[in-house]
Amino acid sequence: DVCRTCDQLEHDKILAIVNSPAYAWRHLGLVEPDGTPTRRGMIFSFFHGGEGLPVAAALEDETYPINELVFDLANIRAGPRFAGEDSPMGGRLGILCQRVYRRADYPGYLSMGVPMQYGAGASEVVRALVADPRSKHKLTNELLRHGDIERALVEWRSILRHIVLAPAYPLSRWTELKAAAKELVDKTASPTSAVDLATLAPLQQRAGESDAPYSRGRGTTVAPTARQASSSLAKSGDGPS
Repeated sequence: DVCRTCDQLEHDKILAIVNSPAYAWRHLGLVEPDGTPTRRGMIFSFFHGGEGLPVAAALEDETYPINELVFDLANIRAGPRFAGEDSPMGGRLGILCQRVYRRADYPGYLSMGVPMQYGAGASEVVRALVADPRSKHKLTNELLRHGDIERALVEWRSILRHIVLAPAYPLSRWTELKAAAKELVDKTASPTSAVDLATLAPLQQRAGESDAPYSRGRGTTVAPTARQASSSLAKSGDGPS
């Protein structure tokens, strides 16, 4: 009845209905009706994109052990390669997200209820590597290469560090997760830690020098340095008088 007497009724009939950010926040349970952030909304705010949504959902589930969740976080950025023939949206964390967020689609945040880069299977690989770092060769196959595993480890440790550095919040399970994340960050090493960045510049310089004769051999003119040019001019006597 209110709408029928509204002076904006004709305009409203032709207005395109779109999901506003406020509607998304309400639909995902991030804010109360009066706009106050919920506990889920506060945890969500500590992360980028939709990565905080699975964390918040898992913390709300009291039956989800923190010592399992801390490994399942590896799935958030893993992509589909680790799932093999299984559903990339599977795993306990993925199934929980689909149920809590009702398989919602929000570009940049959720796809079918899970984060955009979510991929099941990475958590099992990460858990195996933490237990035995020498087992990497046993985990590769035709679809899953060493580079995929190393990237998953880097991304997982990045999420853990983010949690460690995130603000404190009066929620016991969040505090437990931060402690568990710190323990694993201290216990594990990034695959990139073996790369000595200080040696890269000299190596690149030597590589460039070794390429110079090859370039000249192909008929490419290599410009002389200022010192070489000055020396040549001095020897030829063509320098400025």
